[in-house]
Amino acid sequence: MHKLNSQENAIEESEISLIDILRFLKGAYKTILIFGALGIAAAFAYLAITPKHYEASVQIVMAQSRIYNNNNNNNNNISPPLTINIEEPALLISRLSSPTSYTPETLVACGLQDQANAALALSKSNKLTIPKGVPNLVELKTFGGSQQVAQDCALAVFGLIKTTQTQIMAPYIEEAKISLTDAEDRLAKGKELLAKADKSGAAISATYLTTRDEIRYLFNEIMAQKNIVTSNQNLATRMVAPIYSSDMPIAPQKRKVLAGGLFGGLFLGLLIALARQMVLKLKSPSGGVL
Repeated sequence: MHKLNSQENAIEESEISLIDILRFLKGAYKTILIFGALGIAAAFAYLAITPKHYEASVQIVMAQSRIYNNNNNNNNNISPPLTINIEEPALLISRLSSPTSYTPETLVACGLQDQANAALALSKSNKLTIPKGVPNLVELKTFGGSQQVAQDCALAVFGLIKTTQTQIMAPYIEEAKISLTDAEDRLAKGKELLAKADKSGAAISATYLTTRDEIRYLFNEIMAQKNIVTSNQNLATRMVAPIYSSDMPIAPQKRKVLAGGLFGGLFLGLLIALARQMVLKLKSPSGGVL
């Protein structure tokens, strides 16, 4: 019997609490709605005065070079080439994190020419990441006050990367050209020597056989050096696909701002209504619920 009375009292208290809540909401709904409207108005004002930020992204393949091994004791054939990155993606990311890596032309393209410490700001805003499982690729994301500025910035940074990696590759290409010229000269002399040996009937001499083997080696060497020089164009820094930039700004996000303003205003109105209810309740002689 006692348990039954306790349950009935609990039900009555819960019913009273629900009635109190409904009564409170009936008296405070205007305050809550007013602050909700103010919250939306504040959100619209924030959207109006906050600069928009757009994002452009592009995936960039690192410049590469082919290394040929012409040292084969059996038949002087060229071994399959080994392709290596001119600059590792992690090193590129570290290099572009330094403000000194950016040229004035890049800062202008990114719309930062009038900003203080523009190079530092650009080095911090640009985002470079290495996609998982792709060792010779980086993904670049740039930002700007408009879609066009974001695209121009991405293009300028890509051009900067391509130029610097071409400069890194230049000494190797120059060395390959020198080796190519030397091999061609040696080949010409070897052919001349073989021609003289054929005329003199010394085709089976040791000098003839040595020169013939050297000529075979030089043919392979010339082919390898030419491949190194020409591969500089085929394996240069390049984009996987054109630069992508959405026509919608990434910040401020309109829906989130408006939702935040609405719910923030409603919550603030609820708190103010509760505070006013508590003050009136404390001032009431009976201390009862109004």
